Amino acid sequence: MGHCGRALTYGGVANASELAFAEQEKADSPDLMKCWRQKEPARQLTNLHNIPVVIISSEASYHASYDHCTAQYLAQAGVKNSFIRLADRGIRGNGHMMMLEKNNLQIAAVIADWLGNTLH
Repeated sequence: MGHCGRALTYGGVANASELAFAEQEKADSPDLMKCWRQKEPARQLTNLHNIPVVIISSEASYHASYDHCTAQYLAQAGVKNSFIRLADRGIRGNGHMMMLEKNNLQIAAVIADWLGNTLH
């Protein structure tokens, strides 16, 4: 039986023990968590290099203090991504399930805009 999609693997890594990680010494700001990154040289997530990725963060989500870490980690692993904080777009107060909230059409517009600018 076949499988759909591509495996999430690091290029040139035969065994997970070859990966090493380090925590940031200081958080990017007082309201954010310290991020974990790969120790250099960072291994690349080669199967994701050509896949558009967006990370959308709402200010009241439990992810809000560490979503930036996901974006930074992916970038270090060679995955181009867009990190959008809804608050920076004037969309305030949403939680993690933003697609279910009353202003979901505003959020859908942010996603549609990103898609339109990214997938041409």
